Amino acid sequence: MSGQSATAARLSSRSTTTTSTLAIWAMVLSVIGCTSPIGLYLGYRARNQIRRTREYGEPFATVAIIVGWAYMLALIVAIAAYIIVLVLR
Repeated sequence: MSGQSATAARLSSRSTTTTSTLAIWAMVLSVIGCTSPIGLYLGYRARNQIRRTREYGEPFATVAIIVGWAYMLALIVAIAAYIIVLVLR
């Protein structure tokens, strides 16, 4: 009987910690190109919330931050290339 109660205690303690929905939304919005600044902002907010509340989802927030910055870098390079093409024309 004690083996079953230990398993039940492990399962009940595991089920109380949830995944951060803010981190999931941050990742989704970062992957969509036009909303990547919003996803980037929410990624930083989610990471702080996860550290404070000890929820799951830090990998989601980290991916949102990395993808958000990658899209921002691509946008800056695209704008710079566009301006260069206009000036050299």
